[in-house]
Amino acid sequence: MAACPAMLEQDRKKTGCRRWAPRLAVLSMLAAACAPQEYHANTPSEYQTAASCAQVNRDNLYTAAGYANAYLTVATGDPAFPPWWEGGTSDEHSKWTLNDPYLGRGFEGAVTFEVAERLGFPEHRVRFVPIDFNDSFAPGPKGFDFVLQQISYLPERMEGVDFSDGYYDVNQALVSVQGSPIALATSLEELNDARLGAPIGTTSLKYIEDKIKPSTQPTVYDDLTAAVQGLKNGQVDGIVVDLPSASYITEEQISNGVIVGRLPTAGSQEHFAMAFEKGSPLVECVNLALQEMKDDGTLDEIRREWLSDKTDAPLIEG
Repeated sequence: MAACPAMLEQDRKKTGCRRWAPRLAVLSMLAAACAPQEYHANTPSEYQTAASCAQVNRDNLYTAAGYANAYLTVATGDPAFPPWWEGGTSDEHSKWTLNDPYLGRGFEGAVTFEVAERLGFPEHRVRFVPIDFNDSFAPGPKGFDFVLQQISYLPERMEGVDFSDGYYDVNQALVSVQGSPIALATSLEELNDARLGAPIGTTSLKYIEDKIKPSTQPTVYDDLTAAVQGLKNGQVDGIVVDLPSASYITEEQISNGVIVGRLPTAGSQEHFAMAFEKGSPLVECVNLALQEMKDDGTLDEIRREWLSDKTDAPLIEG
């Protein structure tokens, strides 16, 4: 949607509207027409709440359309895998092949709707779009406000997107099958000759390359589904994934699958974060929502509800 030239000229100093003009993909709007407005919000130097942050940015960007028409557009992967997304499919949103994100179930589903509520978006004003994992942090304009699908923060990914604060501290884990040469491994040294695999562009693949450093080059898969299938087919001895996903893989996807163990942290603690188009003013608002959730215990409650039984695995020694 293009902002009215008259509005931009009159209010560019007062509201910063011209400053935000290139970022009109943020806080997606249905209305397309411009109309004269009497009220324009002043942009404070510091916001007190996530709701005030979101409202001021909605007022400044979209006074012409009216922020009651605003939708929060969230991207995630399809399939949307457990335990991050749960609830199965629905007739209403049948294009989602494994779990319907509109149900708000699973850890990331619950986090999404809690953040949305704190930003002032009721459930019916949240919509979802599918996206491939590596497109989540690719440079360029975005057709969504933010994306979450177990994206780990990495400094090099900041070249293409902005990240929120972390919403989950994660450990990598090794998944294999019963009877595999590495099924009972207790140290990284025992993985020297292992055939390992992971999806392309992931921190799981980076962990294999930088930390495990097996004698055989890791097998790189297009996505997690292909990696799981590769393990099933015996192409590799094991795959590296985040620990909660490892539980789903061994419980639901591979009948004889085993979690060999969680892998020791390499460097600073890895964490998942939401990704935004570069320069999005919504980053600050989402960070305020996440901080509120941490301060009042809501984020911990969501974690306990959806992930408490997904993180129990022995530590593989470094």
